[in-house]
Amino acid sequence: MNITKLTPWFLFSCLILLSDYIKVNGSISPSSENTQKDGIFGFKPKKLFVFGDSYADTGNTPFLIAPSWRFPNGITFPGIPTGRFSDGRSSTDYLAKYVGVRTPITHKWGKYGRPRLAVKRGMNFAYGGAGVFETMFKLIPNASVQIDFFEQLLRRNVYSPADLNSSVAFFSIVGNDYLTYNRRNGTEQGRPALIRRVVKQILLDVKRIKDLGVRKVLVALSPPQKCLPLLVTPKGCDTNDTSTHLHNSLLRKGLIKLNTKKINNDDKSFLPFDLYNAFVTIFKNKGVPGVSTFPDPLKACCATKRGTSCGDISLSGKKLYSLCEDPKSFFFWDNVHITDQGWRSVFSILLPDSQF
Repeated sequence: MNITKLTPWFLFSCLILLSDYIKVNGSISPSSENTQKDGIFGFKPKKLFVFGDSYADTGNTPFLIAPSWRFPNGITFPGIPTGRFSDGRSSTDYLAKYVGVRTPITHKWGKYGRPRLAVKRGMNFAYGGAGVFETMFKLIPNASVQIDFFEQLLRRNVYSPADLNSSVAFFSIVGNDYLTYNRRNGTEQGRPALIRRVVKQILLDVKRIKDLGVRKVLVALSPPQKCLPLLVTPKGCDTNDTSTHLHNSLLRKGLIKLNTKKINNDDKSFLPFDLYNAFVTIFKNKGVPGVSTFPDPLKACCATKRGTSCGDISLSGKKLYSLCEDPKSFFFWDNVHITDQGWRSVFSILLPDSQF
């Protein structure tokens, strides 16, 4: 076969199929160790459902609008871009390892019900750019729509009540609503009201997931928003950002209130996942002892100018990014997202009894 005669679309289709095969069959291996009885969930989950944004996306966001499908994304794992906004694994991959299942298949493939064994271990509905409301990425389904996708599968009996009772969900919406507010020149005076709306919707969303039958829901708290390379100032990052504190304080209180209702006689159906504490600890210590070292934790490995993304090239073929030599020595992959080693460090702090 003369490869020069193959159409770009054919080559792209082959790449997508290969990358999805890797995601299904070559994802991070489940942990074989059970160092803490039943872990944070109190039981051994058999399925993982994921709802969220680019921190949790493993390939749902379409190729035509997502830089995550372009080199150098994926250079650490698995060696090619797979739709993750990272050099390697995302939060979903590391949580799947902790749960003891392989990374759940993405909704864009799993909605067809094939392969059945992959579908049965759960599904990832997260899309890069998603918020709880419509964001500046207008083609991206928000969290409510992602839950609609999940509910459609339940109506088709893809998952039984027993399946759901043996499952956990991860809800990770951590900033696109606020980035959109910034982009639309929202005022500081109006920000507290937006935060209250966002948190109220998060609580409605996670309760809806629980009401659909999922046994436990792990809910990500916001990382320090003003410590992203995109927003950090020459003075450094502001870990005392009042907006982030308000978001996390309201969300914690809301989750406690939901837990007091003891849905299905379980007083810990909703669990906070404290990304804020993990990020700040890593910034302070420049890594995690015995796990990682980040000489400059606020610097991006794949650096870009404002308005461009990691992987962008000009019309003349010039790279619009600069790439570090060793992604393992960087916490941030680009101006917003986290490296494989960064996520490993986060999970090592928040789930210290497990090996990542």
